[in-house]
Parts: sequence; structure tokens; C-alpha cells
Amino acid sequence: MKLRIVAFTFFLFQAFALLAQDMNTLKSEALRSYKAGINMNYEDIFDTTYPKVFDIVSKDQMKEMFGQMMDNEQFSIKLIESDPKFLFGEIKKIEDKLFCVLTYNNVMEMTFKVPMEDPEGMLDVFKVNMGAEKVTYNKLTSTFKIELRSTLIAVADSLTNNKWKFLNKDNENKMFSMIFNDKIQKQLGL
Repeated sequence: MKLRIVAFTFFLFQAFALLAQDMNTLKSEALRSYKAGINMNYEDIFDTTYPKVFDIVSKDQMKEMFGQMMDNEQFSIKLIESDPKFLFGEIKKIEDKLFCVLTYNNVMEMTFKVPMEDPEGMLDVFKVNMGAEKVTYNKLTSTFKIELRSTLIAVADSLTNNKWKFLNKDNENKMFSMIFNDKIQKQLGL
């Protein structure tokens, strides 16, 4: 009987140690992914992105889309580094994959290159469409500062050699649903 208790205790200790190590790795990789986005370091962005994304959008297409989104004829966007204050959900094993949904602070400045008719009216538009918590406008620089909580979905599976990779959650979960089934989406509460 004592041997069973010792074996069970050892098993529990190993399970907790593995989970703690996995959470530490997840935290480290989430910070790496965040910093890659802030610095627009494409190599690290691509390295921390879940690989199936590139079956839908090639790396070259993604780089072009980022470039167009961040600087075009109408506006430019600059991501501002701040304390991301990550909040990690539970690590869940679904099918043969590990998932974790996490949120973080995301701050950006959007500077318009062309005059705007009603910049004050845009404050509510950003709050509603982007789910922004705080939006301010600097009239002198024609710049909006947008602060919001963003969501990442972390995935570790055989495709990633069981290393954590990330997928940005969009409002309608379009990219996620192109890669994973409805069962996984429901179990993650997305």
C-alpha cells in the first residue's frame, strides 16, 4: 500500500513539474512572439506562428500584407511596446494537441496622412470595431493611440515538434476555423 502511495505521489509530482515547465516555456515563447510583432521582426514572427497558417497565406504574402497594413497612402501604424500583462488560460489537451488561449495588452499608434473630416467620431468606431478599451486622438499629429486586449491561441503538436506556436484570434475566428475543427473551437470557448 505504501508503495502505491509513493508511486502515485511521484506521478503527481512529475505531472505538476511537467505542467510548470510547459507553462514557463509558453510564457517565454509568448513574450518572444509579442516582441517579434512590436519590432516587426519577420523571421521571429514567422518562427512563432503556427505553421498551418502558411498553407493559407504564404510568408511572402503575409509580409506584404503586414507592410501594406502598417504603412500605406492613408495611414501608418506603429506598435508601441508596453507591459503585455499576459493572462494565460488553462493548457488543454484536445485530440493530440495542446492549446492555451491567452490575452495581452496591445498598444498602437495610427497616424493618418490625409486630413480627416471627423476624427472625434472615429474614437467610438475604434472602440466598437477593434474592441479597444481606450482610444485617444492627438490633433497636432493626426494620431490615434489605441489600447486593447488582444488574444493569441497557443498550439503545441507534432507539426510544431511540440513547441508552442501562435495564432492571432480575429473577431470571427476565421483563420482558426480554417485550420481546426468546430469541436476544438467549442472546447476552447472561442
